[in-house]
Amino acid sequence: MTEPLKVALLALNAPGYQSLALGYLRAFAQADDRLRGRVAFQTLDLSADDEAWWVAYRIISMQPDVLGVSVVCWSARTAFDVCRIVREALPDIRIVLGGPEVGPIAEDVLLRHRAVDAVVRGEGEEAFADVLDLARRDKPLSRADGVTARNAAGEPVAAPDRALIADLDSIPSPYLSGALEPREGVAYIETFRGCPHRCAYCFEGKGYGRIRSFGKGRVADEIAHLAGERGVTSFSFIDPVFNLTPERLSWLSDTLAPYAARGLTLHTVEVDIERIDDAAAAELVRAGVRSVETGPQSIGPAALDACHRGFDRERFASGVAALGRAGISVECDLIAGLPGDTAEDFLAGIGFVLSLDPGKLQTSTLHVLPGTELYARAAELGLRFDPEPPHEIVSTATIGFTDLRRLEARSVYLSRLYAARRKEA
Repeated sequence: MTEPLKVALLALNAPGYQSLALGYLRAFAQADDRLRGRVAFQTLDLSADDEAWWVAYRIISMQPDVLGVSVVCWSARTAFDVCRIVREALPDIRIVLGGPEVGPIAEDVLLRHRAVDAVVRGEGEEAFADVLDLARRDKPLSRADGVTARNAAGEPVAAPDRALIADLDSIPSPYLSGALEPREGVAYIETFRGCPHRCAYCFEGKGYGRIRSFGKGRVADEIAHLAGERGVTSFSFIDPVFNLTPERLSWLSDTLAPYAARGLTLHTVEVDIERIDDAAAAELVRAGVRSVETGPQSIGPAALDACHRGFDRERFASGVAALGRAGISVECDLIAGLPGDTAEDFLAGIGFVLSLDPGKLQTSTLHVLPGTELYARAAELGLRFDPEPPHEIVSTATIGFTDLRRLEARSVYLSRLYAARRKEA
């Protein structure tokens, strides 16, 4: 009997998190008739803080035939180092990358990182299963649609794009299939893919074109399984907008309310706060929400226009107030370095947020991410950024390097001061 193809899946997550993406990949591949019984998986959900040589040691000790790595901007440098080390130790291994840091610039990744054999572009479940089937039969990985891989001469070859999965329920649940186990009483839930917004700095939903939802029964079964059999006490919904529609919010609240009544809480969910009123806030409370995350990212008209973001000052303030009355803390996010913003615009944004007393002020510096509009239009918009991940902004047409660093320091001080005063109160 032929030995099964040994596959190691790696994600370098923020400390304390695990990768839902790897769970989807593994669950889908394990259910594929071509691969069932012919592929053996091991998953490494590690931290982005882990040292590359130690991560490589863990992989090399497994002696896998294929290494699949989920790559985001925060983990990319370590991931590339791991691939290089593993390649030296295991010359015949197939190394396949996927994720938002590599998919949009697949050819460039292969040209710059000789240790990598292939890059999955976009949605990965079907494409990665095809890659494993090709690897098992020792066929060129470039035959898989949605994949850019090396040919016999080592040159990148891009297969045609792959259509999106029409029925998301055809992807087996990572939890119900046993491919992913919750860690430390926390689980991650996705109810739809795509995003109703088209923010120029964000990769979420790029290439999707439309929103596709998992079935309500599927989501309800996952919640029941996790909150019941697996004893999960907190859910983290990764949906970019939790209150996508009033009807969907009401359905989620109905589904979660029985568990929330027994103490289940939702980790900070992202909301469109300008659509929050007292009724919507009550639905969030019923679902077990204790805190939410939202913009405005900027209140500068030029930046809002360049990034295709709407902002209604009165409706934003009204949403924060409604959530405050419901006892829900609001984390307001602002980004320094957006095109068109001046230093004064950014500081005015901080002033506006603090005037609302939302609960938490969160500031960050722009990262010009591959696949986003800002990445494609950086020269036109006057954005200078580090070409290496995580692609932090160096200067803009309206804010120089020194002033950006000063804004970073001042915003950290103000957010900590606000947090301290909230704690004292």
